[in-house]
Amino acid sequence: MNFKSITIKNFRNFEDISIKLTNKNVLFGMNDVGKTNFLYALRFLFDKDIRRQNFKDADYYKKNTDVPIEIILEIDISDTEDDDCKKLRARLKGAILSDQNFVYVKLRATYDKKEMVGVPMLYWGGDLEELEEIKVHGTFYEIDYVFNIIYIDAYVDLYALFKKNASTLLVNDNEQDKEILDSIHRICNDLNTQISALSGIKKFEKKISPEYKKFRHESVSVSVKSEIAVKGLYSNIVPYIKDDGDDSLYPTSGEGRKKLLVYSIFDLLAKEEEEKKINLFLIEEPENHLHRSMQISLSLILFQNKKYQYLFLTTHSPYVLAEMDQVNLVRIYNEDKIVSKSVLYTVPEKFSSQRKMLNRGLVEAIFADKVLLVEGPSENVLFGKVLSELNPFYEADGVYILPVSGFGFKPYFKVLNALHIKNVIKTDNDLRKIKGQEKYSVLGFIRLNKYIGKELLPKNFIDKNGVEAKRNLYDSNKMILDEIREEYSIFLSRCSLEEDLDEVIHDQMVRYLPEADGDPIGYLQDAKNNNMVKLVEKLTSEDCQTIYNHYNFACLREVMS
Repeated sequence: MNFKSITIKNFRNFEDISIKLTNKNVLFGMNDVGKTNFLYALRFLFDKDIRRQNFKDADYYKKNTDVPIEIILEIDISDTEDDDCKKLRARLKGAILSDQNFVYVKLRATYDKKEMVGVPMLYWGGDLEELEEIKVHGTFYEIDYVFNIIYIDAYVDLYALFKKNASTLLVNDNEQDKEILDSIHRICNDLNTQISALSGIKKFEKKISPEYKKFRHESVSVSVKSEIAVKGLYSNIVPYIKDDGDDSLYPTSGEGRKKLLVYSIFDLLAKEEEEKKINLFLIEEPENHLHRSMQISLSLILFQNKKYQYLFLTTHSPYVLAEMDQVNLVRIYNEDKIVSKSVLYTVPEKFSSQRKMLNRGLVEAIFADKVLLVEGPSENVLFGKVLSELNPFYEADGVYILPVSGFGFKPYFKVLNALHIKNVIKTDNDLRKIKGQEKYSVLGFIRLNKYIGKELLPKNFIDKNGVEAKRNLYDSNKMILDEIREEYSIFLSRCSLEEDLDEVIHDQMVRYLPEADGDPIGYLQDAKNNNMVKLVEKLTSEDCQTIYNHYNFACLREVMS
């Protein structure tokens, strides 16, 4: 079974939005763009407790109650051997034909202005134009016997969750349980007898009863009892987390540990239903209260554990996405109205062993509005300094610098383009010697052609290497390179970072780096990141302005525009 798409119309801040889906979906975006509302759209479809609350006028987009709320979900059930497809087909019965491989679940809620409520009606079937109304049994729709919704909000209460599900989690079905429960009952009765014998309890009961009778003339008295004896064994028990080897119990444990225990409890509850129903996990901002290391551990479970086969996750944290693979990234953002872009992200096979490192850069970038993709840490250090001098809050304004290091640009800009996140590429004008020949491949040009998808730049070998050869190559193709800058936001260095920088502030580099003995380019290239840091620490605001405004570093102006 595979989720394919969802359309949401006139619901909360969604006027009309369609999103492609898969079985693991990550929703991200700024606050108040509708990530929680998206999860609520799914909950209205699948969660009977939410559905029976009906819709208020505020649930309609801009309170436009003249237009009904519509939520339509498309699911692929073409895999006839898949157990979940079988479960869904079995409940659909005549609503879907044997040769139909897609099922549509539709919610429609027309607002009743007299009753001041919108009552959801559910439909499903294999033909979107001829859906059947889903049968209702009391407060249960047929769909409620197929799907089990597991919603984990950002601030779920461990103790309330445990108390609500204690009877499911704590099933006493062994032969000796009856004897133990009888013993507990006797102990509780004895406990109340002992409590009643305390002088403080007796004095309170004696004084409080006459006070109560002043308000209501009844032949009653007030008695103080232990709640566990009156309401039952599970009325006042809570789970504790304690270190192995330490029998001490403390009133609370850390919020992070509580959060992980919540996930453990939901896992047990899901296991109870997995044979009969299809478990859908809706998880909201799981990073709350979790340290970075715990977020990464949780990421491994969410994206690698088969239990979370159907997952809809909202997050603001890159660490929660550290282990992601085969996921649908959904960016929700606000232009003149709420819109979205999505992309199926798969870790390239050649980077599978380095998945966490590849993901780390990408997930930082997808939370930005504009991304400057650069070769490595030296560019990151220099450009970060220049931009911070121009605007100390450039990162807060949504600009992010991403060094691609050994992964290359393609895995990143492919995803960023699909999500409509503006990205600017700054890459070197590399040459590579042809084996066995005194000729050089124009590697930088070839790279740009590949990124653009067109052969705009010549690929012919050249006879020379070195700074002058690179500059001549660049200058003879400058018109095309400027067009590529304008149309594709790809900026090729005239030579390399160090040589281009020397062209802009040579005198300052010689002065700031006396240890370079008059060769700042060689010095910077010798120990790229460390020596660049030394230079950057000495750059003035005027230096940074000069770099920012120079042709060689126009990529900075592009990403800030």
